Amino acid sequence: MNAPQTIAPACSLAPQPHGGLEVWSILTSLTTGGAESLVVNLDRSFRQAGMTHKVVALCDAATLGNSCKTERRIANRIEDDGGTFVSLGLSRNRNPLAGIAALNRLLQTGRPHVIHAHTARAVPIAAHSRHRGALVMTHHNSRLSFPRGAFRYLDLVVDTYVAISAETEALYRAVCRKPVRRIANGVPESFLSERRSAPRRPPFTVMSVGAISEQKNYRLLIAAAREIRNRAAGNPVVKFRIAGGGQSLDSLRCEVDAAGLAGSVEFVGERSDVPILLGTADLFLNTSRYEGQSIAMLEAMAMALPVVATDVPGNRNLVVPGHNGLLAPLDDPGAIADAIIRLADDPQLYASMSDGARATGRQFTVEATAADHRALYASLVSNG
Repeated sequence: MNAPQTIAPACSLAPQPHGGLEVWSILTSLTTGGAESLVVNLDRSFRQAGMTHKVVALCDAATLGNSCKTERRIANRIEDDGGTFVSLGLSRNRNPLAGIAALNRLLQTGRPHVIHAHTARAVPIAAHSRHRGALVMTHHNSRLSFPRGAFRYLDLVVDTYVAISAETEALYRAVCRKPVRRIANGVPESFLSERRSAPRRPPFTVMSVGAISEQKNYRLLIAAAREIRNRAAGNPVVKFRIAGGGQSLDSLRCEVDAAGLAGSVEFVGERSDVPILLGTADLFLNTSRYEGQSIAMLEAMAMALPVVATDVPGNRNLVVPGHNGLLAPLDDPGAIADAIIRLADDPQLYASMSDGARATGRQFTVEATAADHRALYASLVSNG
């Protein structure tokens, strides 16, 4: 079965690199989320194409309760590759006036042609700073984290919006008047793996990656693990591993212990070795309430892992049931358990979906994503 066209990324608009451009990408903070992974991966591709690129955070990680160790590790990766990372050092409330002053100080060190805001909070800061180039915004989810009425202001200052999926594009087009360019997320070619003809040796290992948050809905994972344990007779042994940090991590670990699931559900915290963890897994599980376009899921698919995911925006455009994985209704632990057991018990089905996952993952490369961004930036500068 061939995957439908809806999962394909936008065509690359830039067959040739665009050197000479200077672009600053602004994030909330440097952590392990999808937007952050995308920007860090794009950073290398941009500079390889001759661009000058700077990664800017509004806040230090500690200010938002994120891991300082993770922040330093990611910053070191950027800097070891020859890139630049700067934090504006704003407080938790990200006061726009303080942000404008901090960005103006940073603008004394360079004059970017484009500022790309990967958080809406960066838009007024960039718009009212001394920046005189283009302003681009990407919202990385299929739900808004701010009132729709904010687009009345955003439309006044943003030149182009970037949509990472068909669903985020539809969201934009329903509320904004400025141009929208769809540019799918992508993952490095280093994630591409060979097909998996069958699950690894027991236990059947299910991997989830993402921040511990209400959006990621890990209580559904815990409930599915309980469901599988309660059906234990004749079913495969299943081990769940979750890589991600967050303020609710200790609380979820306590829930796992209280449910008697400590032997089958493991929270491993924020990790720098996600490719290794994916390589030792048999299946990728996404229990989110909503997504934009999950980079962790794309990484898993590139590594030929079949996917079980909730049937929600952001997931249903990537997971094609019967081709690269299975979808289950939101908040239905029984359906999640059924899907996992089905793949664990049927080697032929598993191999087929592994092939489908790998084929999907190969469609979403960071090189194509970077080329499309470069083309967008160049068009804004040439039309400026």
